[in-house]
Amino acid sequence: MKFSLEATSDANVVHSYGDGYIVVKSKDYSDLKRLDSSLIMMPNKIISDWHIKDITQLETSDVLEFKKLDPEVLILAHGSSVYSLPPKLLVEFYAQAIGVECMPLGAACRTYNLLVAEDRKAVLAVVL
Repeated sequence: MKFSLEATSDANVVHSYGDGYIVVKSKDYSDLKRLDSSLIMMPNKIISDWHIKDITQLETSDVLEFKKLDPEVLILAHGSSVYSLPPKLLVEFYAQAIGVECMPLGAACRTYNLLVAEDRKAVLAVVL
């Protein structure tokens, strides 16, 4: 049996996830909200209908958009396959002082929730 502490803060967190969707627990929604399109989530804001529909569409201009969100760490969530960002993008993220991790959806959601519980400035970008 697994036990985990559930945060009681007003931060946006991932309640659950599945193939092609995530369920968000948020202060902005009176109940849980299922989201079926790509999104960007921060502890205090959700940007739904993110224009990226495939992780390979990311460009250097997207890095500059993430910089405006002032993240400590950016978690890029994608399907269940293994994917590495191209070196060109990694260089741009590092040049903008953004820590970035690219991981499958489940691991990304769990990592985001953990970072938010630690009051870290995490950004979760989900490609669905």
